[in-house]
Amino acid sequence: MPLFLDVTLILGLLTTLTLAMPVDDYDKARMQMLQKDRSTHIGYKLTLSSDEKIVSDVMVKEKAKLIEESRQGHKEYFPSLSFYRSKPLIENTQVYKLIKKMPKGAALHLHDQAIASLDWLVKNVTYRDHLYMCVNKTTNTLQFKFHKEAPKSDSNCNWCSVKEKRSLATSAFEFDESIMRNISLLATDPLVTFPDVNSVWEKFMQYFGQVFNIIFYAPVFRDYFRQALIEFYDDNVQYIELRSLFDGVYDLDGTTHGRQKAFDIYQEVTKEFTKSHPDFIGAKFIMSGLRNSKESDILNEIKETMAMRESAPDFMLGYDLVGQEDPYNSLLHYRNELLYPSQTDPANPLPYFFHAGETNWQGTETDYNLIDAVLLNTTRIGHGYALIKHPTLVETIKNKGIAVEVNPISNQLLGLVKDLRNHAAVPLFANDIPVVISSDDPGTWEASPLSHDFYLAFMNMCGEDADLRALKQLAYNSIKYSAMNENEKANAMTLWESKWKDFIQQAVKDINSGKL
Repeated sequence: MPLFLDVTLILGLLTTLTLAMPVDDYDKARMQMLQKDRSTHIGYKLTLSSDEKIVSDVMVKEKAKLIEESRQGHKEYFPSLSFYRSKPLIENTQVYKLIKKMPKGAALHLHDQAIASLDWLVKNVTYRDHLYMCVNKTTNTLQFKFHKEAPKSDSNCNWCSVKEKRSLATSAFEFDESIMRNISLLATDPLVTFPDVNSVWEKFMQYFGQVFNIIFYAPVFRDYFRQALIEFYDDNVQYIELRSLFDGVYDLDGTTHGRQKAFDIYQEVTKEFTKSHPDFIGAKFIMSGLRNSKESDILNEIKETMAMRESAPDFMLGYDLVGQEDPYNSLLHYRNELLYPSQTDPANPLPYFFHAGETNWQGTETDYNLIDAVLLNTTRIGHGYALIKHPTLVETIKNKGIAVEVNPISNQLLGLVKDLRNHAAVPLFANDIPVVISSDDPGTWEASPLSHDFYLAFMNMCGEDADLRALKQLAYNSIKYSAMNENEKANAMTLWESKWKDFIQQAVKDINSGKL
């Protein structure tokens, strides 16, 4: 008998048995199946206190209302829209206001040129002396540079003082807004303006080119990082791990400094900030190389990272490769260089934190960066968007405790997914795979340091019935899968638990008093 007839017969028998099942038995079987399914969802194993449940119920009620109004009432579900459109709507919700106040633990996937707000850069740094600007006639983008006097102009770029240019404008506000819109990725809706991944990445990289000479002027560099720490602290983030090229810090006379100078400034500012903010755990750093670099440059960076890690093990964590994955070199391309630490005598256990699988292309070298990341013993995987297409790898990272750094807004605005309900990490949330939420480059898209990404993960990537436990687990994960040592993690968890208790108590008061 053909196989399909056997299957048809079996399905018919099952249908008959189901139809013959008493209603009570059916309901019991259904409940058991639901409970089994939910048992793998993120946060399910946690238990909420009575006060936590009060807070949780408020969040779930609002989420369910928005979902059901869209599912049954055909109302637009704004949390799934482009962040360009959803941002002002998100900020008026109870869920976001609670997440904003919630201690979120750590942000583990960040890039140093986009961690402080663009608003601060424009309204603070561009008011400083010795800053010059021009409009690049080829790209129609603003370029900036700190210099003792106006840099030499050419046919493509006519330099002028920002201070003088602002004084001649109709209003300082309008002048600042024009700068903001020229730099920001959110000047228009990226999902509408940029038809594909490559075009939005071109604009994305343009952002870094525009802010580079603002941020890496030595006095600003110090202030910029401190401002970033303030913003993350105010967003109730207790710790960050920061990827950096450690390159390009310069003085007013044009003198440039090597990586050690940038690293020293980062350490100094971190120590100063944690001393004045004892409830902030601190910051640690990951050296980043560019995926389009020569092999010899990557090897030199790895060696330099090893030396910096030896001299400052409390601050230097390891190494990564950054840049758009699809058009640039794979991890396999740099296999020999990346294996170098393991081949020294004695072997150097340099940790890696690889971006991998930030792609929609299956079966390509970019896709297989995930395999090489695992083989190279990566500590975490940055983005891992393609991971769900590889069940064996999913099981491997779960067994090895390799967390995936999920960056919802980044993945949406950089063209991987339009509707975050369809994000490739949703199955990871549903199957208790180690995940952490981060914000990648929040300054680029004018997002909060972490709260907007937490909100979008909660509203789009967890089910309608997912409650405060999911958010609590994400905060737990951020500490558990950080690169802090075990003693630091224990202290961080103690601090976080104290802050969580205070948050719940205040949230319950606000709910009972009608403030929420």
